[in-house]
Amino acid sequence: MHLCIIIGNTHANKQLNLNVGGISNQILLLLQSFEKIKNINISLITRYSEYTPTSNRIKIYRIHKFNNFLLDLLYFLLKSPIKIIKIHKRTPINLINIHNSTYFYSLIILVRIVKKIPILMKIPLDFTSFINDTAMLKENKLRTRILNYTWYKFFKKFIIRKINFIRVINNTIFHDLIKLKYPKERILEIPNGINIRIFDNLSKKNREISHFGYVGRLVQIKNIRILLYAFKDYLSLYPLDKLYIYGKGPESKWISKFTEDHNLNQNIILCGYKKDKREIYSNIDVLIDPALAQGISNANLEAMSSNTLVIASDAIGNKDLIKNQINGLLFNPFKKDKLLDQLVFYKNNPKIIKNLIENAKNEILNIYDINVITNKIYSFLKSNL
Repeated sequence: MHLCIIIGNTHANKQLNLNVGGISNQILLLLQSFEKIKNINISLITRYSEYTPTSNRIKIYRIHKFNNFLLDLLYFLLKSPIKIIKIHKRTPINLINIHNSTYFYSLIILVRIVKKIPILMKIPLDFTSFINDTAMLKENKLRTRILNYTWYKFFKKFIIRKINFIRVINNTIFHDLIKLKYPKERILEIPNGINIRIFDNLSKKNREISHFGYVGRLVQIKNIRILLYAFKDYLSLYPLDKLYIYGKGPESKWISKFTEDHNLNQNIILCGYKKDKREIYSNIDVLIDPALAQGISNANLEAMSSNTLVIASDAIGNKDLIKNQINGLLFNPFKKDKLLDQLVFYKNNPKIIKNLIENAKNEILNIYDINVITNKIYSFLKSNL
């Protein structure tokens, strides 16, 4: 079986000074796991990649020419279909796997029309969250917001009909597709995965003060501001505790000003992007995810794998992964007092928290291990191609 995977980036986007999150991380994990399956060959088409295959069954084709972000994007858009056709001519492709539905990837569907290659597209968010995430952010230019909004409406109504199979990572996306009358038998409902072995023997330090953490892109949809407002109130009760913020993005300027204005530089620490996950999760006791929209967060999976409690917004994807007071804590992301309540609950209920952490680790082992995820995808492909 020859699988062609399409993704714009598989590492940090240097031009935007952003660490690209869930989609890129998932590709890296899948490639490592797919290398263990001997009956599959993979061609990865990407703009950037730091991944070095250990098997000659995985080939990486980097399509990158310009330093200008927009020009480079357009070049990737135009060159990708040509590259796919050349690869297919040399070694027939059984399936094209597109790992998000950003508008410029849709032209890959032209290859489907010309060469009749089936397409599996992964949709990481429900359509409402898609539109909110990409079209409504004030930090995006107006033309970008209009373009993305128009595109997702068009995608939802027309393009989706051209896709042979769709992979969804949570139940809400599944029901979104059913409402659109997309055939149920062509939907692959498999969540994101995590390599739990990277956290083997991770030691947590015994501390008198609590270390909270945020891990991810610093953009508006991640709702970092409500986290800081809630944590400021929390510090009036527990003034020695700390919040470590790992990530990069346009919100970093606002965070720096907030900490300076409120004299919180000793309690709220901007750490930038850190590649070493073990270093991050050995330093924090609790991960806080205040996002307004979420598919299934890689950071939440990492935290649950590393015996770190997750306090997360009750966004759609988070509710699939986390059950309140069973394997984590949930809160309304629009009300900072609800987050404050969960922070205080964590502080005052150590026995309950210990059980939540154990439950979370067991769920990751049984459902979200990347090898389990990869085998499910491979089984689906074998039975449908």
